[in-house]
Amino acid sequence: DWMALSADMVAFNVDYRLAPEAKCPNNVKDFYEVIKHVCQNAEKLGIDPKKICIAGESGGGYVCTGACVMLAQNDESHLIKLAMPAIPMVDDYAFSDPGAMTLEERNNHTVMRQVWRMIAADMDQQAEDPLLFPGKASDEIMAKFPPTVLV
Repeated sequence: DWMALSADMVAFNVDYRLAPEAKCPNNVKDFYEVIKHVCQNAEKLGIDPKKICIAGESGGGYVCTGACVMLAQNDESHLIKLAMPAIPMVDDYAFSDPGAMTLEERNNHTVMRQVWRMIAADMDQQAEDPLLFPGKASDEIMAKFPPTVLV
């Protein structure tokens, strides 16, 4: 991939389990476990473990950001050189008042609510869980994230 080559980093794609069959936090754990596997096997894979980047777009950005939460919770953020979640799904904004949303947000909030309900194992129990809504991670956890650029 152009970004990995031009930045002299390793990028990898994760075939994480998808909703509705797999529920949070299993999707995030899949991504996290691949990070751990790549880091633990960097020599066998012929890569520099100091040049590992993670990324994802939209739902992939969500699991990428959720993996950052797990890395921070386990004090393992040093394993990643850079995280680049693109247009990640990170919070429960779709469940807020549609009257305060832009037209585009209002037009999409019903679908986004359905998506979150498919991802969540139990929406009520996970309402404050940063593995479901990474944007709800505490300031302490966010401060431990690997270097992160939200695109």
